[in-house]
Amino acid sequence: MAVVNGTAGNDLIHLLGDGVVVPPGYTDIPQATALGDTLNGLGGNDIIHGGGGIDLIDGGIGDDKLVGGNGDDVLTGGAGGDRFEGGSGIDTISYAGATVAVVLNLLSGVGSGGANDSSGDSFIDMENVIGGLGGDTIIGNNVAANVLDGGSGDDELDGLAGNDTLIGGAGDDHLTGGSGADQIDGGAGIDLVDYAGSAAVTINLSAGTASGGDATGDVLSGIENVYGAFLVNDILTGSAGNNLLDGRGGDDVLNGLGGADILRGSDDDDILNGGDGNDVLYGENGADQLDGGTGIDTASYDLRPEAVIVDLAAGTGSGGEAAGDTLVGIENISGSQGADTLAGDAGANTLQGWNGDDVLRGRGGADTLNGGAGIDLVSYWGEATGVTVNLATGTGSGGNAAGDTFAAIENVNGSNGGDTLIGSSGANALSGFGGADVLRGGTGKDMLTGGAGADRFSYVAIADSTVGANADRITDFSHAQGDRIDLSLMDANTGAPGDQAFTFIGNGLYTGVAGQLRFAVTAPGVTTIAGDVDGNGTSDFHIQLTGTIALVAADFVL
Repeated sequence: MAVVNGTAGNDLIHLLGDGVVVPPGYTDIPQATALGDTLNGLGGNDIIHGGGGIDLIDGGIGDDKLVGGNGDDVLTGGAGGDRFEGGSGIDTISYAGATVAVVLNLLSGVGSGGANDSSGDSFIDMENVIGGLGGDTIIGNNVAANVLDGGSGDDELDGLAGNDTLIGGAGDDHLTGGSGADQIDGGAGIDLVDYAGSAAVTINLSAGTASGGDATGDVLSGIENVYGAFLVNDILTGSAGNNLLDGRGGDDVLNGLGGADILRGSDDDDILNGGDGNDVLYGENGADQLDGGTGIDTASYDLRPEAVIVDLAAGTGSGGEAAGDTLVGIENISGSQGADTLAGDAGANTLQGWNGDDVLRGRGGADTLNGGAGIDLVSYWGEATGVTVNLATGTGSGGNAAGDTFAAIENVNGSNGGDTLIGSSGANALSGFGGADVLRGGTGKDMLTGGAGADRFSYVAIADSTVGANADRITDFSHAQGDRIDLSLMDANTGAPGDQAFTFIGNGLYTGVAGQLRFAVTAPGVTTIAGDVDGNGTSDFHIQLTGTIALVAADFVL
């Protein structure tokens, strides 16, 4: 056994005998032995022959040729375009000191990747690889049983054929064993085992077992996530931790067990069981069975543009990727990027509309309703008890609105009871339906519909309904039902201290007195209420009514 260090120049380190031809410019160092040697080329373009035994050969800087000879050798090229020849035995290429990700393929016998230690490398008769500190890409061959060790970094390891050992090490690794009975160890990090191209597989991360297709004989450890085979019927079971299980098409069965899992069925008719924990279930295409199990679980359709209809109380879905879905133990819905209709149940639900003009119905429980982009509606229609919904504060109370919170909601449908509906600073459509409702649009061009019952349309400032095209519209004002327009909180005279009341002057003209309120038919089927709060003889606000209506003082709360 010898430890041999070359020079800073080009060295020939060998156990080849006295007759070896030394290339011009090389230093002849015939000190390798038949035992296990440590041979270091240091600088220069070195040629190092290991001889017999288990040799550790390090070419150092330069374009080196490393020949392992007999024995199970470990060859380290370092920087430069190196040539590795393992010879007999089970030989290993090591990039353990590489700080930049390496790319190498034992099947093709070449390394690549640009400015890294593997760029320009070539190899033959090498079985194993040790990666470096970066996110390495390492591919085995179809002959030997390879040991591929990614080292640190987010590595991609593919064993191809053979009974391979894949070691992810630190980092979030992507591991593909290929055919053969493989030992797959993710190590630290969030690691993924991938069965792309295989026949159907059965994977159980909790037990560490695998069978079927390329998974036959595999033993798994330190694995958090699984990609199944394409378009076949996989059975994927997670662990007590957080898992991602993706069936990738076919009639798959995905079991999350414990942890906060993400289950993706992809195409066809899948069965997704979340188990314990707060899980997210993507049935995707096909008539899927989604069972969240315990925890706060979400059925998600947000990867697709097609609108869906999902009703948690009924446990059914239709439209887009929800077509034919059944839902059990689901608390939350993440809609599609289209115009969805999402309905909760008696519990506390989170309904997320994303893009599109969505309709969200929380039902009972303290619900979180987020419309996302688009013109979105929260609905309490058909419920008997009145609700209070305030879009300006994003809160609800009373009836099934108790405890509800709102974000990115533009429109509200009230219940069949006496509702109080308050808009935001934007354009809102507020509909009271049955009951004696109070509607206040706030600022913005609002559309107010009281529905049946004696409704009150409330205004607190002239900014609530501006002059001209952006005035509010009351669509169903009715004398017979006892509707009234409430201006009692609006100051009719800005030039006087305190809060002054308006004086209704019918359809007469202003006379330059602050606080005058009048009406006129301003277009076919449109009656406009106007008020002058500063006495300059011009209107400071308008409120439009649908229809030709002869208003009287009793129609107002002044």
